[in-house]
Amino acid sequence: MNNASQRQPSPSDKIRQKILLPIMGGLNFEKTEEIVSLQAEGNYTHLYFSDGRKMLVCKTLSALESMIGNPLKFIRIHRSYTININRIQQYMRGKGGYVKMENGQEIDVSVSRKKDFMMALGHYFGT
Repeated sequence: MNNASQRQPSPSDKIRQKILLPIMGGLNFEKTEEIVSLQAEGNYTHLYFSDGRKMLVCKTLSALESMIGNPLKFIRIHRSYTININRIQQYMRGKGGYVKMENGQEIDVSVSRKKDFMMALGHYFGT
């Protein structure tokens, strides 16, 4: 056996089941599958969860995408939004169109990201 096959996977090799979020006064551990969407607001990001919670963390949207580590399930559809593709309820066509999420959010898909979004849908759902 060579060294590569003996190497133990590092935490960064895995798709994260939970992420650690810095909040005022402490740290929250959250299941990534419960995240519906992420919305950038400068150097902060709002996270929206399937149970209706909303959380503001002091991390950029890009930093949180890296922490989640699942670009096939979490897709950037707009400069300010990343969504959990598994939490989409409906996609409405249009110039860019928009998605309706399970929690009722309606989020525009930017024209510049529509092609990547449609490819992600096809890859994820096999259409």
